[in-house]
Amino acid sequence: MNEKVIIKAAPFGMDLAFNIYYLAAPLLLIQLKANPVELGLVGTITSSVHMAMSHFMGHLSDRLGRRRLIIAAPVIFATSCLFVTLAGRVGVILALSALNGFAMSIYWPSLEAWVADRQTGSELARNIGSFNLSWTAATLTGPVLSGFLYNLYPRLTFLFAAAVALMLFVLIYTSLQDTEPHSVESVEPADGEASTPRKDLLYAVWVANFVSWFLIGNARYQFPKLARELGLPPYVIGLLLGCLGLSLFSGFFVLRATHLWHFKKRYLFGAQVLAALGLVFLVLSSEPVLFALAFLMIGLSCSVTYYSSLYYTVHLLEKKGKGTGLHESILGIGAVLGPILGGIAAQYTGLRAPYLLCFAVLFTGVVAELTLIKKRNF
Repeated sequence: MNEKVIIKAAPFGMDLAFNIYYLAAPLLLIQLKANPVELGLVGTITSSVHMAMSHFMGHLSDRLGRRRLIIAAPVIFATSCLFVTLAGRVGVILALSALNGFAMSIYWPSLEAWVADRQTGSELARNIGSFNLSWTAATLTGPVLSGFLYNLYPRLTFLFAAAVALMLFVLIYTSLQDTEPHSVESVEPADGEASTPRKDLLYAVWVANFVSWFLIGNARYQFPKLARELGLPPYVIGLLLGCLGLSLFSGFFVLRATHLWHFKKRYLFGAQVLAALGLVFLVLSSEPVLFALAFLMIGLSCSVTYYSSLYYTVHLLEKKGKGTGLHESILGIGAVLGPILGGIAAQYTGLRAPYLLCFAVLFTGVVAELTLIKKRNF
């Protein structure tokens, strides 16, 4: 299988398994009478391990090669899925979240660095675009599929996720090979003289991406509780969260087709205004159509921050594995703090409180970004 196919298949397979699992896990926890804090913990534990280990694992992939780390992750994740089918307690599911986080920490930085090793310049941006389109296609289809499978039989959802992960292992084991990364960074002509201001924008984008994954963490792990309280069935919850994936996919599709957004701050701040409008709908609405619109807005915003963060990181930093590890760790911090802080807010204030908290974090993030780049003309 050629490299371009692997760039599309490898992120799709892992994120499909992940998204099937991580809609079903909160639904199973709700069935086991978990409270909002415990719902937040299932995401926070996964993301904590992911965040804590990603920087190290990215650096390790620079030293040991990408392949051996990439092929181990689907096996670890499949093992976790199989154990969940036997679990009947909240604590067991939370413990397995740590194993999932470890699998994510060795997979994503290594795979992102492997993609960055293939090309430089404009082709690098296109490869990153293909990579992003692939995993967001899974973000679109995973929750929808998970919701329908859970309606049929809850444990079937986890068996299916395990099967997807094992098929991914076979694909990667038989197709993916390490190659020597580029030793010299190939950049646009202006990069050498403008590296400091462009790195200021990179730091601002990292802040924005942290905020985005804070929002996504609350959407994934806190929204199902609100939706169930409003009487929405699992398949409708899956369709609504699928809107998040649809908008991410659509955003990446547009961003991949043009370079006009490269190193332009107005696109970054415009995207965050869109996220703020989406949060307003989550706070004030009880209608599925408006929830769908909210997730579409938030997803489009996150597509800009994620694509910018990954592209600027591998474009500006020489050590790709270390850079992608930083990218994953920073978004991981948002994914860590979002579900647990949102869960605490929901537990003691109300099920809409996580989205008010998200609004406050978004506002704080924008202020920090403006501070970083206020004197820069992008």
